[in-house]
Amino acid sequence: MKPMVKKVLAGIAAVSALASVVAGREQPSFAPAPTPKVDTRLQTREDIDLAKLEARVDEGARIDAFAPKNFSPVVPPQANAREGRREAPALPFRYIGKMVDGGKLAVFLANGADSFTVTEGERVGDYRVDQITEAEIRFTYLPMKTKQSLPL
Repeated sequence: MKPMVKKVLAGIAAVSALASVVAGREQPSFAPAPTPKVDTRLQTREDIDLAKLEARVDEGARIDAFAPKNFSPVVPPQANAREGRREAPALPFRYIGKMVDGGKLAVFLANGADSFTVTEGERVGDYRVDQITEAEIRFTYLPMKTKQSLPL
């Protein structure tokens, strides 16, 4: 590169650096419009009794918003005859489907994450399958010899 070209390029770089410094110091030629002041404070009316509102704040402080709540219906206490008699637990099974296997009706049941197939006379945990019809499955809870049914 010739020395003359180097001097011209150096001059252009110096002028552009000087122009960027001068351009950064300029003031805007217009002034922004002043924004109107807005009163954001709560406006009160003269007919409101603030003492009543403060009393409600004190009452609310006694209530725990995060306390556990019971939404189950209130069950009235039963007669003494029922207290002595225990009942079998609810059936833990859920009906999934049915099929005919070798001329016998087999039913698919689910108990939580487990699923299995049962036919009449089989034992499933503490339960025995007594009868399978088109409308229901009849079980016997073996520890208490209690009959229960599961509708299909």
